[in-house]
Amino acid sequence: MNEKEQRFRAMQRERLERYHRLLASGSQAEAFETLLDGYPERQRRLMSPYIEGRSLADGFGQVREVFAEMGIREEIVDVSTPGEDAAIEVLTTCMCCDAAKDLGVSESSPVLCELDFEATRRAFPGLEVTVHHRMTDGAFACVFRYSRAAGGEERS
Repeated sequence: MNEKEQRFRAMQRERLERYHRLLASGSQAEAFETLLDGYPERQRRLMSPYIEGRSLADGFGQVREVFAEMGIREEIVDVSTPGEDAAIEVLTTCMCCDAAKDLGVSESSPVLCELDFEATRRAFPGLEVTVHHRMTDGAFACVFRYSRAAGGEERS
């Protein structure tokens, strides 16, 4: 495991550990919102250069190698139509499962992905994220669909 992958896994493990600590003293909703604090702004800052001014598939394709360095194995499929800019993300590694395993938690939960998705939705209100399959639910891969109206790649 390279240094970038180690750092990423440590960050995810620490985020999951913090979620569990917050759960011990409050509700799921409170823990979730606490972890979301500042996250949409970071998502916007990190994702904007990749998805503004280009299609979702092109933008996600631009970060595939960066993600690979962090241990994330994925494929991006352009499923756009004339009225919709859309991409399917197929992951054969699951950060939720990895974080649970690294933390010694027996059952994985999709909370880390859900945090990412909600931060993305808040950062980009016209962007929809749909879950098709999750490894935390026993699927062989995580499959997520990102979509927005055609022309959504235009800079505002």
